[in-house]
Amino acid sequence: MATVEQREESTTTGARLPDMARFIDFLEARKAETKNPRHAAMIDLLIEHSVAEVRDHDIERTMATLVDDCVYHNYGDPGAIARNGGPVAYRDAVRANYLENMANGSLDMDGLEVEIDHFFISDEAIAWDGYVRLRLPGAALAETGVALPDGGTADDVFVLTARQAIVIPFRDGLMVGEDFYLDGQGTWEKAA
Repeated sequence: MATVEQREESTTTGARLPDMARFIDFLEARKAETKNPRHAAMIDLLIEHSVAEVRDHDIERTMATLVDDCVYHNYGDPGAIARNGGPVAYRDAVRANYLENMANGSLDMDGLEVEIDHFFISDEAIAWDGYVRLRLPGAALAETGVALPDGGTADDVFVLTARQAIVIPFRDGLMVGEDFYLDGQGTWEKAA
């Protein structure tokens, strides 16, 4: 789980870059703790999905973790909804969104991080809440009209930290999609 210390470690010299390996390590630890084989398999699939998506940029492996009729629901921040293919995205839009984000660098190991406060697993779903941390170049923020914090410029790199919650339903051993809730009131910091 994310700790106050992890969230505060960025306050003295600027934000540290996100590190998706922290999320993968968290999932591995949760899998090691479970005695339920079904839950372990669900966590394994989520790890495979995350690694294929963020580390390996392998669209075929990423999509193979999803049912054919997958659906993603995006709630909260209107900008995030637009960036993620709209309020409801089906398989073709999900695939296109993954490809776009793999290409633009927002799905890099140092471009995305999930910090977990609460983690839940049942036979039907995995869910968590906590923080998402995203790395974006100042130029990309300026293009969307976001005021650059800390006297930053378009040449700087920034990290967004925002509250989030995700519910991932499962069916037949695959992910049905994601219900993603993002608080649009996150904070931007210049990266250290």
